[in-house]
Amino acid sequence: MAKAAKDLRQASIPVGALSALPAIMRELGQDPWELLESFGITQQSFSRPLHPLPMTLHGRVLEAAGAATGCDHLGLLLGQRATLDNAGPLRFLVLNAHSVRDAIDALLRFSPLWYPGLAATLTVEDGYAVITLAVAGGAFPGSDQILTAYLVANVKILEMVLGRTWRPASVRIAHHEPTQSGPYRRFFRATVLFDQPRHEVWFPEEILSQQRAGADLKLESFLRDHLAELQSRGGHDLVAQVRRTIQNLLATGTCSVEHVAQLFNVHRYTLNRRLARHGVTFETLLDDTRRDLAGQLLSATDLPMSDIAGMLGYSSQGNFTRAFHRWHHQTPSRWRREELAKQLPSLGGE
Repeated sequence: MAKAAKDLRQASIPVGALSALPAIMRELGQDPWELLESFGITQQSFSRPLHPLPMTLHGRVLEAAGAATGCDHLGLLLGQRATLDNAGPLRFLVLNAHSVRDAIDALLRFSPLWYPGLAATLTVEDGYAVITLAVAGGAFPGSDQILTAYLVANVKILEMVLGRTWRPASVRIAHHEPTQSGPYRRFFRATVLFDQPRHEVWFPEEILSQQRAGADLKLESFLRDHLAELQSRGGHDLVAQVRRTIQNLLATGTCSVEHVAQLFNVHRYTLNRRLARHGVTFETLLDDTRRDLAGQLLSATDLPMSDIAGMLGYSSQGNFTRAFHRWHHQTPSRWRREELAKQLPSLGGE
């Protein structure tokens, strides 16, 4: 019991998961900001979408918004607008997975890097694959709506993997049937069962073995190793957290010390002072992260130089080339050729 309470206290969800709520509330005829600001969430909060929000507070917000709007399916509406955009490289890994099973495995394994308050498992039962969702520490006010939003978001991600015509065989929801259950059935276009033991989505097991056309296997391997390394570092070390944030922001073109400091809810001087205690600076972490990722992308993928430059947050290929020459005293093209040559087997035999 004590462990469950501790897990619940430590559980969080990025505030960006609520970014669609103001628009939803306005569509339902309510001004969102008085309610959100009563919980300490302002318009400025959403400029730091990765900033963690206690999961219990997230639940209280949804409960209050549901009461204010008279809408008992806010979780459904919120989940319908969810994306993987706040999950950094995980989006690229899911969309480049070799098979449906690999895509789901990546999603379930690495989502806790950004959503440590939520958990999901994949099992097989009677010829069906079952994704089961749960919150850390057990139920609390608003947890049903959080789980419903998470369930809907997972179905949307499966649509991205399998195509928009794909539908689950059935969906099971662990709360009472709402007054308006039609929106659930219209969205899922499948059998929807309420008052179930758990939140679950069911689909035929054979779908897991489907191969995905257009998957980039080198990019998948690189991203999977990269995320596994992040996961192994844990989430409590400040330097590891800043590295992870840099890696998330690079491809967006918004990676700056000011932006990262905002995500940690501190001034940039405070962030630099804390990093200095660990013997590093933000600029060093940014440069090291770009250097390491550049080498991995060049050797593990066939991506064009312009794409790699963009993924590393450079405004032009020329800027990337100059930085790479500073690191390795040669151009990235030559470095890639030499690395590929090392990987080729000897033509002369033993």
